[in-house]
Amino acid sequence: MGSVDPISPEDLFDDCPICQAEKAAMERGKFLTVLELKNAFQQAKEKGAVVGGSMFEKDDDDFNPEEFGLEPIGTADDFKMPKWMECVWRRVPCGKNECKICGKINQNRLKHIMKNKDPDSMESALENVGSSLGETLVMIKQHAQEMGIDIENIGPEELEEPPEPKNFPLYLKIEKWRKNIENIIDSAEIIGAPWLFTEAAADLSWYKNMISAKTYRQLCNRWHIDRGDKYGEFDYKYTNYVLKECLSILKCSLSELAPPNIPNRDMFAKAAMQLGDFEHEILNI
Repeated sequence: MGSVDPISPEDLFDDCPICQAEKAAMERGKFLTVLELKNAFQQAKEKGAVVGGSMFEKDDDDFNPEEFGLEPIGTADDFKMPKWMECVWRRVPCGKNECKICGKINQNRLKHIMKNKDPDSMESALENVGSSLGETLVMIKQHAQEMGIDIENIGPEELEEPPEPKNFPLYLKIEKWRKNIENIIDSAEIIGAPWLFTEAAADLSWYKNMISAKTYRQLCNRWHIDRGDKYGEFDYKYTNYVLKECLSILKCSLSELAPPNIPNRDMFAKAAMQLGDFEHEILNI
C-alpha cells in the first residue's frame, strides 16, 4: 500500500476554526492538545458547523481522558505525576534508554564515570538532583500541556536557586544518619558479611541515599513555597509521597536486618529508632 501524503497548510480551509487551529499548530511545529482541539470544535459549532462525538459534547469537568486512550490526568489542581517519574527514585527502575528518566540517569552515570567519580556516591546523587530539576519540570509541563492541562509556565531560568544542603538543619541530621548506615555497610564489606547480599541490604544501601536527597528536595520545595513561588507547591505533594515510600522501605529493611542472628543488629535497631524519630519532621517539612 502506498503512503498517504501528509497534510499541508494549503489543504486547510481559511474559514474553518478547526483547520486554522491545526494550521497554527503546524506552523509552531507541534500537535494540537486535547483542550485546543475541543476549543476549535466549539468555535466551529458556534459558526454553524455540525460537530459531534462524546468527547466534544461533555463539559470539561466530565471529560474522562481514559475513554479516549489518554493518560488519566486531571486538572492543574490535582495533576498527577506521570508513571515514569517512579524511575527517578526507585531502586529498580525500568532502565530503558528511551525512558524519559532512565535515559537521563544512564547519561548521568556515564558522565560521572568519565570524570572518574563514583556514580552511586551521595555527591553524585546531589549533583544529579540539582542538574535534572529544571529539566524534569519542563518535561512535566510539556506532559501536562499534551493532556490539555493549563500549568503556569515554569522554566529553569525562572527558578531562584535555593540554599545549599548544609544550610538546612534537618538535612544535616538525616545526612549524619545516612553516614552512620554507610559506616555499618563499609565495615560489613570488609569482613564479607552474608547479610550484604540480601534484598533488605540492597534497599538499605539505595534508600539511605534517596531519603537524604529527597529530604533536601522537599526542603527546597518548602523554601520556594515560603517565598511564594508556584514551583514549590507543584512538586511538594509528589515528593511527600516519595518520602513516605522511602521511609516505609527503609523501616522494613532495617526490621529484616535486626533479628538476633544478624551481626550489628543493635546498630540496625538504633538506626530504625532514629529514623522513626525523624519521620514526623520529614513528612511535615
